[in-house]
Amino acid sequence: MEVRFPSLLIVDDDLNIIRSLQVNLEADGFDVIAAGTGKDALEQMKRRLPDMAVVDLLLPDMHGFDLCRRIKNYLDVPIIMLTGVDSEESIVDGLELYAEDYVVKPFSYRELLARINRVLKRTAHLLPEDKVLVVNDAFKVDFAKHCVQIGAKEVRLTPIETRILSILARNPDRVVSSEGLMDEAWPDGEGEPSRLWVNIGRLRNKIEPDPDQPKYILTERGVGYRLSVKT
Repeated sequence: MEVRFPSLLIVDDDLNIIRSLQVNLEADGFDVIAAGTGKDALEQMKRRLPDMAVVDLLLPDMHGFDLCRRIKNYLDVPIIMLTGVDSEESIVDGLELYAEDYVVKPFSYRELLARINRVLKRTAHLLPEDKVLVVNDAFKVDFAKHCVQIGAKEVRLTPIETRILSILARNPDRVVSSEGLMDEAWPDGEGEPSRLWVNIGRLRNKIEPDPDQPKYILTERGVGYRLSVKT
């Protein structure tokens, strides 16, 4: 497996800021995905999934809050807002609704880097002790790298998919209730059955030989889900 560096989606319409952050962050070991508009950011996410987003509020095609909402709906990823809007109301709304942190322009790169590292560390979720789960010779999960090895193929997982799989993996061959999965996978209280079903479906499409006849992620009707490690 290749070593995967943390990936950051940087969204800002100031090309000078984009270029400067890309050069510095890549020098500090990050994989940078740059976007100048909200639409571009959403298109980029369809091709590459970031570990974190750094979002400007004043974008040319949509408000940063709207972009943050759409990012969160697509992918459960921490967000730092980087903006010249320094009103108390905006900061409070941003932190309460979407962001893990809020940095006001002009900013120090070293301060932003420290905040990025702090948020990544703070939002790292509990993973199985070994970090790598070997179900059998054809199915291995690397939780730290958000990927599954299916035979010779490596499949990338989103952070929320990784989190759900890690919860099930901490309870091998035991049923985890749907409510328990939602509470732990979405500690912000935004878990709901439809979101859980969608992500379970995506996981099965990625890891099951036949998603319609799952042998790893099993449904216990009316109760929840179980990860079978005996196959």
